[in-house]
Amino acid sequence: MALSVRRIGEEYNQQMLDILLSSPMDSDGLSVCLDRSPDMLAVPKLFFDSFKCFGFFMNDRLVGYSMVCRKRLYVNGVPREIGYLANMYVLPEARKLGWLYKASEPLFREVLEEAGLGYATTLLGNKRTETLIGRRIPKFPFIPHSKPIGVNCIYNILITFNKRQHASWLVRRATGEDIPEIARLLDDEYRSRLFAPVMTEKNLRKTIERRPDFSFSDYFVAVKDGLIVGTCSAWDISAIRKLRVMSYRKQFRVIKFAYGIVAPILGFPKLPAPGEVFREIVINDFAVEDRNPEILKALLIHIYQEYRKKGYNMIQIGSYDKDPILSAVRGFFSQPLYSHIIFGSADPDLIEKEGIDCSRPYLDIALT
Repeated sequence: MALSVRRIGEEYNQQMLDILLSSPMDSDGLSVCLDRSPDMLAVPKLFFDSFKCFGFFMNDRLVGYSMVCRKRLYVNGVPREIGYLANMYVLPEARKLGWLYKASEPLFREVLEEAGLGYATTLLGNKRTETLIGRRIPKFPFIPHSKPIGVNCIYNILITFNKRQHASWLVRRATGEDIPEIARLLDDEYRSRLFAPVMTEKNLRKTIERRPDFSFSDYFVAVKDGLIVGTCSAWDISAIRKLRVMSYRKQFRVIKFAYGIVAPILGFPKLPAPGEVFREIVINDFAVEDRNPEILKALLIHIYQEYRKKGYNMIQIGSYDKDPILSAVRGFFSQPLYSHIIFGSADPDLIEKEGIDCSRPYLDIALT
């Protein structure tokens, strides 16, 4: 059996999408897949300065792949070029063959030599990948030194009953005139977050222009006494990613059954059948004054109400686990999904030597 690794591109798009669908994410109640059709490479094209994709071949048949991406992100409040290991998927029959090690030199050598550090994520409880964290084999010197630095939590908020609007803040869609203040709020939030984007006004405008089916009016702002005190984006991300239901399990089977009965009566959006996709809104940018969760909750309620009327099923929002601001999701019916955030570096003692603050890692959930 001949095993090989080589760089691939768009010519393998459909094969990569097929492999992705063979690797669902499982939580207590749901099995879902992040379907990236029609373009598997859309996310690295949109979110990173550069990327390379490497395919794993068994007898010249593509059985898996991974990508390494690069971008300038915050480390201790200073922009720095970072590597990101993304989208590693392998067909079930080709697993346990050490593909990460076989691909380690093309994947990691350039990033380790030029940037020196990066990060990756993997689902909490995924034993296939958790065993690789911190593991090194002398035969493969380009495998980064790795360690978990936190857990990311994504809340999938299911849209059901009406919510009463929060009276303390006026929430509205943003206008072009709000862009400087949105950029200020976001950058104030991100500057102290490890691996967060540098959100100058110029970068924010570039971000808005690059996102498909997105404009400045897809940001919402919370206003009090005429001042903007909070903001978040609300993005229908289906042009580049769809949350496809593979199966309902445990309590979600009961919820799906009950939901189907009451939805026509109470006006709930219809839940997708297995194989179909959730209509979802992703909150992948948010910042509020003093990190006040009540301001974020006011934004979430407004977005929830608006997209409930449009028939959406779900809102996604996330941050590092135990982030106090995530108390904003209380009162919503939500399903959490947890993943490790893994720090990788050429130097095993880099965090200690540079005093890197890992207490508040950032992960853009649109990447996951």
